[in-house]
Amino acid sequence: MEALQFKSFDIIDHKADNAGNLIINGYGAVFGNIDSDNEIYAKGAFTRTLKTRAGRIAFCYQHDIWNPIGKILNISEDSKGLPIKVMVSAADEDIQTKVKEGILKELSVGYRVTADHKETRAGKEVRVLDEVELYEVSIVTIAANPLTVIQSMKSEEKADYLSKEFDRIISIVRNENINFELRKLKSLVFAGKKAETPPENPDTTQMTVEEILRLLTSKN
Repeated sequence: MEALQFKSFDIIDHKADNAGNLIINGYGAVFGNIDSDNEIYAKGAFTRTLKTRAGRIAFCYQHDIWNPIGKILNISEDSKGLPIKVMVSAADEDIQTKVKEGILKELSVGYRVTADHKETRAGKEVRVLDEVELYEVSIVTIAANPLTVIQSMKSEEKADYLSKEFDRIISIVRNENINFELRKLKSLVFAGKKAETPPENPDTTQMTVEEILRLLTSKN
């Protein structure tokens, strides 16, 4: 079965309603555009899922299906792609504030590809996504929650993902010393091991890059 995938798009605009909820507009997909994964959404790729799952698509935070933060008010297809209108509950004031301040500025869709084909465009082979099944939409920081992605992967996919994500985050940490990325890196380390949970009482704020490197390269 095709693994669950995630792609992020910028929030177009947002405004508060009379009940204190934050209304966000954006696109969950754009048709005909070759993305960084060398993939293209075909027009009509979401037609079936919008008919069968429109009322069951969750609206979450960081792809955490157990952490819904509001609901999807409208989702459809137009000539451009998949326009989405979502509401962040007034109960999630912290998330609302971060959206307003531009700290959280992306929407990400979680979906499974159900039909695709390969074709050549601009001299290179690309994957055209003819049909996808949409499961959830999330407000995200930069990209998909690594643990959520990892849980949906086969073992060989997981190893490749961990290696690439580790290299990317290590580069960010060394160059910019971003604490958020350091915590994400640590979660990847633990997710890549046989144990499903981190060591008892981990200190997530004091680990150095070198300590994380030793954890990642140690035997399971």
